[in-house]
Amino acid sequence: MNYEQIILDIVSPLVHKKDRLRVILLDQENLHDSTYMIYCDESDVARLIGKKGVVAEAIREVVNVSAKLNSKKIRVKIEGRK
Repeated sequence: MNYEQIILDIVSPLVHKKDRLRVILLDQENLHDSTYMIYCDESDVARLIGKKGVVAEAIREVVNVSAKLNSKKIRVKIEGRK
């Protein structure tokens, strides 16, 4: 399953500067645990995190629901770039 594409499909409607949006597989500890990093423009970080982290948590939940179907654990981190 292409989790990078799933994450992109979820977050791209939330950001204004779509050309600055990147999702990269950072670390794959084993076949079941992976960490993905969302890189976006600094002005879009607040939109992806949301008040009290609500949006970020929702993104993580949706990604993990699809991952659990394949017995995997996916971590999602968000970082802004100038």
